[in-house]
Amino acid sequence: MKQMSGFLQDERAWVDFVLSKTALILASVVVIAAIYHFAVSMEEVNHQKELDVLSTELLSYIDKAGSSTDEVNITYTFNKEHLSHFQGQHLETLISGEYVVVYANIDGRSIISAKTPAFRVYPYPPSVLYDDLRSEYGSSGTITEPIRAEHADMIGYLTSRTDKVSFNASNQVYIQKTFIYFIGDVNVEKIGYVLVYQ
Repeated sequence: MKQMSGFLQDERAWVDFVLSKTALILASVVVIAAIYHFAVSMEEVNHQKELDVLSTELLSYIDKAGSSTDEVNITYTFNKEHLSHFQGQHLETLISGEYVVVYANIDGRSIISAKTPAFRVYPYPPSVLYDDLRSEYGSSGTITEPIRAEHADMIGYLTSRTDKVSFNASNQVYIQKTFIYFIGDVNVEKIGYVLVYQ
């Protein structure tokens, strides 16, 4: 009992006791915060993986159309019902001549997946393509109305006309391989473009 009363009267023991309990509480807070941060990070990783799946799938359809030796039409629908982290989420797609971007805003954070197509992409329907060519070259670029222009000039013109176009991932995307016909040195030649539009 004497030892206990000596302990209770020793102020240094109380200071040590309070400091050790405070250190334990702080350590617990740090561990809990680390666990929470790890869980949030894992959730973001899962969102990113699934967004990458969506952008890769869309890009594969674009590249499949681009690799075709013939004109082809494909209708693509995002298969987000099978992606658990995006059910009920609004996904947006941006397509330009150089990138396919799928992004979502989850709890105030933007998650983005960008891919580069292997083929020339024009993110507009055929009517816009033919109107653009007709306004610049006087011909639509179809087989019946080939363009009189240099190959590089025509690609440069179409690239300059290509902006980022926003697509709603809830709607179907139309992917079409088409050819632009032009008169080269002597013969009528063609170059392929992949049109992507809604």
